[in-house]
Amino acid sequence: MNKELLKRAQEYIEKMAQGINPITGEVVPEDDTLNNIKITRCLYYVNDVLKEVIAKGIKGNKNKGIPFNLTIDELNNYEFTEELPLSKIVKKINDLKNNLDMNDLKLKDVYSWLLENDILKIEVINNRNCKRPTELGKSMGIAVRRINNNLETYDIVFYSIEFQKFIIDNFNSLLEYINRVGK
Repeated sequence: MNKELLKRAQEYIEKMAQGINPITGEVVPEDDTLNNIKITRCLYYVNDVLKEVIAKGIKGNKNKGIPFNLTIDELNNYEFTEELPLSKIVKKINDLKNNLDMNDLKLKDVYSWLLENDILKIEVINNRNCKRPTELGKSMGIAVRRINNNLETYDIVFYSIEFQKFIIDNFNSLLEYINRVGK
């Protein structure tokens, strides 16, 4: 299933639900079928369903999907905006895929790849296994930040823009690792 085609279909449905011809951008006449309340409600419903499918993908196919992979064009769409936790980086990478039948990149696989390459290590902190950057990881732009909110204080590992570029630049190495250990 092509994500770009779904997005375009969703945009067309949304325009029709609003009483607008999606091709010309013109408001349709009052007596047009699109302005029938039952049709409008149906179009808004389909619009919401398509938005959800685009956002989440189709669940039911989880283990039957196409193995995760991205084209160079898809990878080139990754936006480097700020330092992020690894979970948000993986989400941004998964959002790049156009084929909704493709499995998602898994956070645990990226962590395992980073651990195997001595970029991250496991430290026991307060009887919990925590992922922390090695000296190599720190030099590459991984940092632990202490977060204080009203309820608690905790650490989050952030990955710099430079490190995000490292992940994208070494994407084939990551995929090779996943394919090697996944078999």
